[in-house]
Amino acid sequence: MTDAPTRTQRRHAARRAELLELAGGIVDGDGLDALTMTSLAAAADYAPASLYTYFASRSALLAALQEQALTRLADAATDAVRRWDDDLAAAGRRTDDRVGALARLWAFSDLVVRAPEEHPRDFVLQQDLLAAVGAETEADAAGVVPAAMAVLAVPSSLLLDAERCGAVDPADDPLTRTLVWVAALNGALLAGRVRAGLPLTTSDLADHLTATVLLGWGAPADDVAAARALAQPWRTPARSERSEEW
Repeated sequence: MTDAPTRTQRRHAARRAELLELAGGIVDGDGLDALTMTSLAAAADYAPASLYTYFASRSALLAALQEQALTRLADAATDAVRRWDDDLAAAGRRTDDRVGALARLWAFSDLVVRAPEEHPRDFVLQQDLLAAVGAETEADAAGVVPAAMAVLAVPSSLLLDAERCGAVDPADDPLTRTLVWVAALNGALLAGRVRAGLPLTTSDLADHLTATVLLGWGAPADDVAAARALAQPWRTPARSERSEEW
């Protein structure tokens, strides 16, 4: 049994959480470069030296922000999967039948595409931090890895469930398969940032990518189409009203 945190520890944790929220606000308003120990101290009305009680350096502050963002995204994805499973059960379907398993993969694809709108601070922040090479020390960046793996655990578990029921072919390296899929979806989001002249929206591109990878992993075309239809209620209205072609 672990000892309950003391009042001092609880107060310290609460103040640290408040500082992280302020730090996130600075990044939201002025960008990552605007977040320094000095700017955070000014926003919190703290003496700059006092911040080092909570974060040993700017690198540690950035790592804490990234860990928080990843944890929130993992929690949101886990909650979404739980809702999908409840809906499947209510419809008399199982998550381990081929179409049900593929529907969850379609839904995850849509979840990633919606993330910048539904979780703008956390999603955009973690993307910006990943792109900010050298902003964190190797030690601080390593401390964020467990939170990143927790995010990847969600699509990884969905893919493993799909493999177990024969919805897709088994993978020699499940983690690589997960990374390929997530990287492809993130590529669709990046393309959406420079959408001028592109013939597809981000959502359309993500749909094409997901259909392509599912078919490439051995999912029968009829199952992929049926799964997409089954996942429609979990998608945004704007996407549900689009053409069914992919």
